[in-house]
Amino acid sequence: MDKLATPSVITAIADPEFEGMVSSLLFGQGWNVIARTLDMSSLETELNKKNQDNLILIYSSDLPGLALERLQEISRMGVTTFGFTDAAGSAQGFPDLSIRPSSSAELLSYIRANIRSARLRSPLLQPMPNLKTKIIGIGSAGHSTGNTVLAINLAQESALLGLKTLLIDANFQAPAIATLLDLRKVSLEEKWRDVSDKLSLSEVTQQKVGDFGNWAIAATTVFDAVYIDLGSLANFSSDLTDRRWASQIKIWISNLANQLIVTSTAELLQQKRLKDFMHEISQITVIPKLSIAMLALSDLKRRGDLDLSNSPFNARIWHIPYDARACAIAEKERTTFAQVCPRSSLRKAILNITTQITD
Repeated sequence: MDKLATPSVITAIADPEFEGMVSSLLFGQGWNVIARTLDMSSLETELNKKNQDNLILIYSSDLPGLALERLQEISRMGVTTFGFTDAAGSAQGFPDLSIRPSSSAELLSYIRANIRSARLRSPLLQPMPNLKTKIIGIGSAGHSTGNTVLAINLAQESALLGLKTLLIDANFQAPAIATLLDLRKVSLEEKWRDVSDKLSLSEVTQQKVGDFGNWAIAATTVFDAVYIDLGSLANFSSDLTDRRWASQIKIWISNLANQLIVTSTAELLQQKRLKDFMHEISQITVIPKLSIAMLALSDLKRRGDLDLSNSPFNARIWHIPYDARACAIAEKERTTFAQVCPRSSLRKAILNITTQITD
């Protein structure tokens, strides 16, 4: 597993407008832009000063003195390189450059999607797909907050509403969906397993994650809604610049999902973890809308420890009542709330959430 490191970046771009967009974006994400060079000579000076490990070079073909042989040497030294054409779209004879992104969001998506590559690849920059499928990530601000149970039941309700639905277990640390639904060897399925006419299940493993992006895009041509159980979202911003395989689906979600639902509870430590998550995500840019699924919210209000009114991105807050009896029956029967307690307040709350996020 690759070690976690804070990105350090050198820019080598002559065009001040494009360089300004790149640097401003990276500064805004909390990345360490250690040098902003304007020609090959100043770039060489900075490279000689720095340790090459965990270094990112973002350059453009308009850089005076740029030489292909030297770029290849830099790449072989382990520096991650991202190359772009000039303002006119010309690569000026350099191979495998990407067209400049037209927006900060497109640039950020491109860097996150390719952060694992230590060498140039072609083509690096892919157009953002125009997906009609609803993509919903569900994760926990801490641990043991019910995000997996919520993911299962949201997917079930989506299927009952008539949407062809795919539920993906991407909780690499503790995959649990197949166990909770009493299904075996789901992780061995090449694509997914049909659980019912409208509901299918897939489990992502380390062996599958390398092609997850292409696989998931293909799945959106089959399904109306895709729910992804992400497990813990602790250190979420670090995961978005991480080279470990386990971070790749979080990167994909941050670029393409419609919704990111974060679960928490009224318990003191969970409130602290939710506060930390909310502060962390307010410092970065993500595409999906943020929602918070809060269990036992009445207890939380009485404590007054967490002010939900200042949540980032005007995050929607959902109140989910706790029903120990419904949870116990569903666990014993290895099924969903809709099957064992369709009239419970817990099931009705989850159906209401599903209706809102799939509308």
